[in-house]
Amino acid sequence: MNTPIIMLHHIANQPHSSLEKWCISHEKFLELLNCIEQKGLQTTTFQEIVERKLNRSDLANKVIISFDDCPAALFDFAIPELIKRGMKAVFYMPTEFIDGVNSWDIEEYNMVSVKLMNTAQLKGLVASGMEVGSHGEKHIKLDTVTYNVAYEDIVNSKYTLEKLLEHPSYSFAYPYGKVPMQHEQMLKKAGYKFGLSIYTSLESNFTLRRFAINEGDDRNAINLKLSKRYQMMRFLYDPLFLLFNKLFR
Repeated sequence: MNTPIIMLHHIANQPHSSLEKWCISHEKFLELLNCIEQKGLQTTTFQEIVERKLNRSDLANKVIISFDDCPAALFDFAIPELIKRGMKAVFYMPTEFIDGVNSWDIEEYNMVSVKLMNTAQLKGLVASGMEVGSHGEKHIKLDTVTYNVAYEDIVNSKYTLEKLLEHPSYSFAYPYGKVPMQHEQMLKKAGYKFGLSIYTSLESNFTLRRFAINEGDDRNAINLKLSKRYQMMRFLYDPLFLLFNKLFR
């Protein structure tokens, strides 16, 4: 794919301090959407790519907005703003936590409790033209567990979403951006068409790169991240970044 993929989590003004790293303000979110519109880009989803059989040429002026974890507070501002502008996005839900809270963040990082979307809200997203994808079942680091445990987590989440939403689940976002060994085999076997990472040495449909928008990004930084030049920079940067982390972490 030759399509920029944005990764977001929380959209809120004055968030709890433990969420600040993963949150942008209403103003920054509006600035992002304005940049998308001013660059003449159109939002799409993986569902649309599959069902409309979009090719590389069709995707030349497209962008994908993705949200991880499905905090329910997105309905307060972000989702209404997307709908008002006729924009689409993909929302990645860890299925064990539907109508629950972000237990993995609380247990591992002592973060504040965040209410996650319930079944009715997920169905509402689908009804409004959004895509709901899988973020695993238990939100675990899939590169630290056995093949069988990873595959079970991947396939169970797909089964849950499809049964709940009565709709195919086409895409999977690796929790923490951690890509397991034999990831392509696992995702294909489970029936997914796409897998989303963050940093990856080699990009494929099952290790698609994403980038975050940060509160400190100004308009120039956002426009750069939306550009083809930035995609080329990531092609060169990601392998070096991952090698450095491997050697010095």
